[in-house]
Amino acid sequence: MMNARGRFAFLGGLIAALVYFAWQVYSSRSRERVVREEAVDDPEIAHAFNRIMRIPHMRLARWAIARRAAAMKPAGQTVDLGCGPGYLVLQLAQAAPGLHVTGIDLADEMLVAAEAYARRSGLDERVAFKKGDVAQIPFPDGSLDLVVSTFSLHHWSDPVRALDEIARVLRPGGAFLVADLRRDMAAPGYLLLWFATNFVVPTALRQVREPLSSRGASYTPKEAEHLAGESRLTGWRVTQGPLWLIIEGTLGQP
Repeated sequence: MMNARGRFAFLGGLIAALVYFAWQVYSSRSRERVVREEAVDDPEIAHAFNRIMRIPHMRLARWAIARRAAAMKPAGQTVDLGCGPGYLVLQLAQAAPGLHVTGIDLADEMLVAAEAYARRSGLDERVAFKKGDVAQIPFPDGSLDLVVSTFSLHHWSDPVRALDEIARVLRPGGAFLVADLRRDMAAPGYLLLWFATNFVVPTALRQVREPLSSRGASYTPKEAEHLAGESRLTGWRVTQGPLWLIIEGTLGQP
């Protein structure tokens, strides 16, 4: 049998090997932004995405974002850009009864799932869903009080134009919150996404390298500041956390 010194040496060697492997994985990450097409219209991928959005970590993130957005604007007309299966739409409606929330997405599969979820939740009279593009938000000028978007910014083909659209549809004093992953996340966050991509997510998402591909397509806080600065949005600031960044503010405020 292995004595105490041998067990200690074995454990030390195992830890060193794991640290080395983790460092190799982290060192091989892409530094530059890499965009890959996400086939959310594929029913299998849409179903897998819906499953991931229901895990506790994502529920906690939506709860925090909904509370933050509702505190900025607790009543009025609201849009969630890239709403996916509608979970944040319903979370916003629950967090602020004074909000009427419309979810907008390009993927038919997501909109079908969102409408079904709203009916099951009994909030279908306070929410709505529309097919639409962030490059041409289907609302008139100055008609919205709050615009939110989560984990969608990295998919926008022309983010400055989309931010211009947000500025167009908001009333003076309207609020906006655009949250996404940050590409320059530290090693623990990157390794967490790597592990999830390779061992946790459903096969359909693993085949398209999600969520790691979304990290690769996301922006750094400095890049997000540049995008906002090039747009017609005013009153913006970029805040950041270990895994995420947020472009948020109130239109017209300095």
